[in-house]
Amino acid sequence: MSAAPKYSYSPDQVIEAFDKISPALFKGITKEAIPKVLVVAGVQGSGKTYLLEKSLLQPEKTHPYVNYVRLYLPKYREEHPQYADMIKLGVLHAYEHTEAFVREVSQKIFEQAFAEKYNIIMECAFDSFDFATWPPMATAQGYQFEIHIVGCTQEFAHVSSIDRGLASLKKQELERFLATPQLTLSLSNAQPVIRAFETAAKAVNHSKIFLYQRGFGALYERNLQAQSTYCKAANGDVTTTTTKVHFAYSIYAGIVENPAYSVDDRGDVIKACHVTLSKTITDSKLVPVHVYNDLYAYIVKHVNR
Repeated sequence: MSAAPKYSYSPDQVIEAFDKISPALFKGITKEAIPKVLVVAGVQGSGKTYLLEKSLLQPEKTHPYVNYVRLYLPKYREEHPQYADMIKLGVLHAYEHTEAFVREVSQKIFEQAFAEKYNIIMECAFDSFDFATWPPMATAQGYQFEIHIVGCTQEFAHVSSIDRGLASLKKQELERFLATPQLTLSLSNAQPVIRAFETAAKAVNHSKIFLYQRGFGALYERNLQAQSTYCKAANGDVTTTTTKVHFAYSIYAGIVENPAYSVDDRGDVIKACHVTLSKTITDSKLVPVHVYNDLYAYIVKHVNR
């Protein structure tokens, strides 16, 4: 059995990658009187990137967030000094071995944007508790928050993430297949992170929170469940307005802690897993064994005996 390849990079190479990315990234970005942050949050596989790219950032050149700095794009991974060697072993391999590097590059982008008080686009997968510690620093700098949260069960996120991984393999795009412990960790971080975002939204006038639901079957298409706009008076009092139902963490919790019970709901899970399994045939040699185990485990769990 051959040894796994070892890759490395230096702090100077992170700076070199940042220096290469930043001119185009910051070109035309101007400081606004009230700095803003657009946060799109949800566990991996919930559909937050799809929401960002296919809805919020459309039309491409005239959407409301043109004057924002996006902290992460998959193409930043290609700046790893050994990326050319990694990609020879496939997109899954390259994604895995550029993870630490791209986090450091994105951190450099954040530091620059935050220091200049530029508007920021941040994707949050709840994969780190650090997301709960940053909002107070942002409100101290006067950042106004616009937060979009996608809620779904862990099972849906997992199957959805596998679908995404298979689609990326077909297109040869950088992606990975999540394991159950990664999703469990994200969900455990969700409450403190969301509450930190909610507190931040209440701290700066006209901040907003939107909460969506996704799921199997009829819930597959994103559905707005709650929305709040926070208005802070000069005396510090906060009033909330809504176009639907006021946001509360309890609504998010009710979405993610809502397992399939009915025969129809369990049938939707089983059907989705079988459809996803059928997609593994094309690239079966590249799909990790745990993907098959996880999908069959969901089928066995929900099958109507």
